Amino acid sequence: MNALAVERHSPLPKRVDLVLIGARGRVGSAFRQRLQACHADLVRGLNIDLRLRAAMDRRGLAERMDGLDPIALDGALRPRSAGDIEALWLHLGRASSTVLIDCTASDEVAGHYPQWLRRGFAIAAANKHAGARPLAFYRDLQQAAQSTPWRYETTVGAAIPILGPLRDLRLRGEQVLGIRGLLSGSLSFLLARLHQGARFSQAVMEARELGYTEPDPLEDLGGEDVARKLLILGREAGFELEPDQIGVNPLTPIRGVSGPALEPALAAEDDAWATRIAAAEAAGQRLVVVGEVGPEGGSVGVQSLSADDALASASPRENVLQIRTALQHQPALTLRGPGAGAEVTAAGVFSDVLALAQQLAR
Repeated sequence: MNALAVERHSPLPKRVDLVLIGARGRVGSAFRQRLQACHADLVRGLNIDLRLRAAMDRRGLAERMDGLDPIALDGALRPRSAGDIEALWLHLGRASSTVLIDCTASDEVAGHYPQWLRRGFAIAAANKHAGARPLAFYRDLQQAAQSTPWRYETTVGAAIPILGPLRDLRLRGEQVLGIRGLLSGSLSFLLARLHQGARFSQAVMEARELGYTEPDPLEDLGGEDVARKLLILGREAGFELEPDQIGVNPLTPIRGVSGPALEPALAAEDDAWATRIAAAEAAGQRLVVVGEVGPEGGSVGVQSLSADDALASASPRENVLQIRTALQHQPALTLRGPGAGAEVTAAGVFSDVLALAQQLAR
């Protein structure tokens, strides 16, 4: 058969529509760049045509039947109005080949997941709130995901494959005893900079400018972000935990400060942090934000660890996770890699989208 005949008889690419929530945030923007760069290769290699059918954020919404340009999106977005989101879902119908992509950190958005799944929309999420809500919500969400898939690998560890391997351990009958880790690339960067001699306030502002923290750095410094990750990990390990079973010792008591007032407020703690760093180094140790979770609960807080500890040896932005099981505890199973940055997170989200697209295409 000649090449022209092969081309004529090749099946049309399977179209999978994407709805991107948080389209102009750092992760959403990085995702759009990756979608544009990979689109042609996915059509050629996997016969899958990923189309950006709709995009939205707090300020705007755009939808186009034949697909939006992932890069030139700003000109297509129109101001949001009451009822436009519900109108979009009705317009999309019960599409069997649509993936909703949540690149926000919104608890409100996460609260809609069960109903979206029951409408037939698959979900790929970087948003940690859904997996860290009360246990009753989590159980309902997992039940809804039995019929329509929800992937959330990037909620812990960005692009590092953590939840999949943890899930595989349980499926093969390996009991997870506990999990310990450095689970914040932003806080890993922050404490590394402190050990390099940076002031506390300076390091926090650097991390924010580089896009390593949440939009409000106090959310990272308060430990809530790590607590959500621990809760997701614990539940994936089979521990039926409520959010209040994760204790948090924040890096700062500052709350509710934003804008120009934030850096001066943080600067008031520079000397205290310099003293803590000096004391740890004098003892041959390093300060690390450690998260631990087991069947009874978990905790988040700064610990002073010996320099040869796997968590203390982490590079700036790196995440390190140790999983102890009945078979693997001396030494523990250890996973590590970059855990902060919009591009890294977007790459992980894209992997989830691609896995969902292949599943829907089948």
